[in-house]
Amino acid sequence: MKTIFAIIALLAACLHLSAQDADSTSLRPTFGVDFSSEVQTDFEKFRNANLLQLRAHVPLSRKLTFEAGALGSLVIGQELDIIDLQGISNIDTDELNIPFALTVAGFTWQPHDHHSLFAGIRRTDEDYFCSETLSLFTTSSCGIFPTISMNFPVGTFPYASVGFHYAYDNENLRLQASLYNGEGNYRFTGPNNVFRFCPKSDGLFALAQAEYRHRGSHYYLGASLHSETDTTPTVWTYAEQALSPDLILLAAYGHAFGSYISSPNFAALGGKYTYKRATFGLISTYARILNTDEFSTEFVCNLQLTSFLALKPAFHIITDNGTTKCVAQLRVNVGI
Repeated sequence: MKTIFAIIALLAACLHLSAQDADSTSLRPTFGVDFSSEVQTDFEKFRNANLLQLRAHVPLSRKLTFEAGALGSLVIGQELDIIDLQGISNIDTDELNIPFALTVAGFTWQPHDHHSLFAGIRRTDEDYFCSETLSLFTTSSCGIFPTISMNFPVGTFPYASVGFHYAYDNENLRLQASLYNGEGNYRFTGPNNVFRFCPKSDGLFALAQAEYRHRGSHYYLGASLHSETDTTPTVWTYAEQALSPDLILLAAYGHAFGSYISSPNFAALGGKYTYKRATFGLISTYARILNTDEFSTEFVCNLQLTSFLALKPAFHIITDNGTTKCVAQLRVNVGI
């Protein structure tokens, strides 16, 4: 706790000094609101998932920025009569309704155009597994691979944790590395609050990833390590190959080492095609979760009606242990 107070005091001092240097005519804060509402059905039951996200970037000087983000979720209806180990919706918080939770709260220092360092509260999927092609799909495996999310209680949607994130970025190459508290939370009080930094009890979670960009194509290679007793490193790679400005193919693979893990393997093949204001996507995924082989295929279309309004219908075909189920979704996204 003393360490946290010391960090807060240091950041407050930086805030005071940087505010004196800020040029109010050129350094303007930006704010954003995103709301998503989704109806899901297995053609017998209906379920509604809602997610509200808030974000703010407040420049304090030319090198220091305060970042904040929060979410609120509401789920209405019972679980659908399906087995979806990977999760069909990346905005569904299951039966957990969250009135308000921090996803980002901290300071980014950018001493050079290519370097940045963040300190504070953050979600891992703010920086990892958030490419344009992966973010088109609604399945949770495209938000973060199950070889991480199913094996470790880390700060990924809807949870966050205290940590540090470094990034180097130029025209073709992006390198990033992070170190987080080994367990994510969303509460503000109690022993499981989001502000805790307890390496002894929660462990530490480290990630690193390299991204290479070339003529519209993106290639990723990353690894993570959780400091549990049974240390289980994880590696992943995925590529988004641009065949034309409108057509991109995707291939992905993730593997978690160790004996006592829930999900050792994940693989995916897919692609997207853009035509005017519509983007069509198809992806097939495989995941080994809890000694079960799950195969899932998603068809999705994102129709951008206006600059702030989009419709996203999706259709899933899920096979577990020889049983196949179908799920349909219709999501409305409003972003300001």
